[in-house]
Amino acid sequence: MIAIQYLGGKSRISKQISEVIIDEISRRKESNSNLDCVSNRERERESKGDYGNLVSLFCGSCAVESKLAPHFKSVICNDNHKYLIALWRALQSGYDLPEVISEDTYKSIRENKDVNPALTGFVGFGCSFGGKFFGGYARNKTGTNYVAQSKRSILKDFANLQNATFTCNDYKDVVIPAGSVVYADPPYDNTTGYTSGKFNTEEFWKYMRKISKDNMVFISELNAPDDFKCIWERPFTRTLDRNKNNQFKVVEKLFIHNE
Repeated sequence: MIAIQYLGGKSRISKQISEVIIDEISRRKESNSNLDCVSNRERERESKGDYGNLVSLFCGSCAVESKLAPHFKSVICNDNHKYLIALWRALQSGYDLPEVISEDTYKSIRENKDVNPALTGFVGFGCSFGGKFFGGYARNKTGTNYVAQSKRSILKDFANLQNATFTCNDYKDVVIPAGSVVYADPPYDNTTGYTSGKFNTEEFWKYMRKISKDNMVFISELNAPDDFKCIWERPFTRTLDRNKNNQFKVVEKLFIHNE
């Protein structure tokens, strides 16, 4: 279990994705700026990696966001899963995550989710196999303590997100300051991966075109419409449950809008 497990999470490739995004931001700034007109103060600010606002529309486990955060002045992390956002906000308030969760406790939390929403967020994802929310108590034959592993990993990522703003909205309702860098990692196409039900992919790409007019938008997806360009890709294998044969291979890609 690497980082807090999350179905569709990018923990294993988060470093690569974040590096591609930062390189692309730097490339665009260099090509779009007349360096002779840039003030010394602005040059110093950018040399320290301060790129203004980062907005993540589907933050999930924040694997990519935690790598990007040090490069930005402000960070907004949004997800429409209320228990996940409750977890991040609780960590900001000093909430202490457990290191042991029995299977009986796991089942009890699953049946009483609103008693402690932050704990529900942690146990539902971090203690479940494959990162599917309460998709089965994580265990293996060697007795690995997945709870302790998840705690260590999430706190490591959270170190870069202590000052982030966490919101729980539909992605289209997130307020995006003009000129932001936006990262979107939506549910896979043709999946039931959104709290409100089946995710509307056509509507999503329409919105990506809209916000790309005023912001630098990066989208993690497997495929995209023809007016989006792939700037990075990597083959990836996912496992959905304890049956190691229930795996599927995908090619993770990072897209930007052509215009």
